[in-house]
Amino acid sequence: MQTTTIMVYLFCYVTFFLFSWISKINNSQRLINDEGIFTSNPRNLIGFHIMGIIWIGIIPIVLLKHSIWKVLIGNEILDRSFVFLYILIFILILTIVFKQSKYASQKTQEPFKSTVHLSSPFFISYFIVRVLFLFVYELWFRGFLLFDSIGWVGINAAVTGNVFLYVLLHIFNSKKEMLACIPFGILVCFLSILFNAAWPAIILHIGVSLVYELTIYRSYLYPSKIARL
Repeated sequence: MQTTTIMVYLFCYVTFFLFSWISKINNSQRLINDEGIFTSNPRNLIGFHIMGIIWIGIIPIVLLKHSIWKVLIGNEILDRSFVFLYILIFILILTIVFKQSKYASQKTQEPFKSTVHLSSPFFISYFIVRVLFLFVYELWFRGFLLFDSIGWVGINAAVTGNVFLYVLLHIFNSKKEMLACIPFGILVCFLSILFNAAWPAIILHIGVSLVYELTIYRSYLYPSKIARL
């Protein structure tokens, strides 16, 4: 049973890794890069997220038959001190991300950075799919995989392996983003273990993504030529 479960994780991860590599080649892995340039393949970007939802969301849920509710919510009564700590961490991280996104949004407004804007329907579709993607992404990484790994090899090895696989998925991005994945990966693992549930990692990751990318989106709300998607 354990061997079968490991093979399912390996199959889903390798497939998703290949998707990430292909999307990088096609410039459809990120909404906006470190230079403030918007993706030239927005439709492919949404397609990449949908494939991620399928391969690390639907497929492992069907094959592993884990209880989504148990992994998502846990079965322990929330400790008020832990909740307070989580709120402080959440506010701190989002404040840092907001400042970084303001800097990135300034890049998008520099001359010749971008001459075409994306339509509002695209952004609505993108953010809906993005939230769903991050939900299953963290449910898989800091839920199914993390807790199964803890049962197999213990907390220290499980967290180390989880962070390593997380960082490896970002090998196609900038070195700065890869390095940032190390403390963030450790943090979301810590929070999931602390609450014995995946919801803290899911909420934090979605919050970080929305704060960053919605700030970028606002920088595109000035008159320009709109690309109809």
